[in-house]
Amino acid sequence: MKSNRSTDQLSIDGEVMKNSIKANVNRWCSLAMALAASAFALGCSSLSYVDPNPSQPYAFPGQKENPTHAASMAQQHAPVVPPATASRPPVVPNNNIGTTPVAVNPAAAFNRPPTETTDQGGFSIIRIGDSLNISFTDVPTPIIIQAQRVGEDGNIKLPYNVTVKAAGKTPGQLQEEIRKEYVPRYFINLTASVKADERFYYVGGEVRNASRFPYAGDMTVLRAIDTAGGFTDFAARDKIELRRANGKTYTVKWKKALEDQKLDLPVFPNDQVTVHKRRPIF
Repeated sequence: MKSNRSTDQLSIDGEVMKNSIKANVNRWCSLAMALAASAFALGCSSLSYVDPNPSQPYAFPGQKENPTHAASMAQQHAPVVPPATASRPPVVPNNNIGTTPVAVNPAAAFNRPPTETTDQGGFSIIRIGDSLNISFTDVPTPIIIQAQRVGEDGNIKLPYNVTVKAAGKTPGQLQEEIRKEYVPRYFINLTASVKADERFYYVGGEVRNASRFPYAGDMTVLRAIDTAGGFTDFAARDKIELRRANGKTYTVKWKKALEDQKLDLPVFPNDQVTVHKRRPIF
């Protein structure tokens, strides 16, 4: 019984010593970790970043400073100073420039020629093929004049076998020319009135949009066909017929007219452009 009691005592003492050693190890480990964390925090708070291009580079003991490098670095870090303006004369605004306005032609700014309009009623220049309504007033007996179409020679024929040049003139200018032809040769007094009908030309046949189109001047056969949408797949491009308002007909060949602009005949008001259909190939 005695021997058993001492054995139990030794077992208890060994267990106590083991727990004591384990507790001491845990305590020292916690302390070491706390010290390491404190050292890391202190080290991070004292970190500093160094300029990779310092104006005064660090020189180790016994090392001589490079004067060329020092001068170069000093020049790079030198502040920018604006050039002296003492030698420059001050800029004084010139108030002696004339302020007279200069007239400028708006059409010249866009490289456009002036439009052919007149100051009398806003009518445009009379062209070949135009249909004109002419009336006479202030005469003893009324004179009935049918609508006159400007011929290819640019003339119109009036009563008493009078021929007047109309193409290239405005309605107001033509009125004055007509009065000079009749006064005082036929009448003591006469007032002529000239009104131009609305202008159209016609494109038909093998085109994509056969129709009547307003005439705006400077029109040719090929341009008229383009205005009508161009040729169809069945168009005979070498058989384009141009019929004047007076009944005369001309034939225009598309390929030759492309090569020579002189063969691209002009189109006048009331002219008819017809593109014939080509013959089928068997």
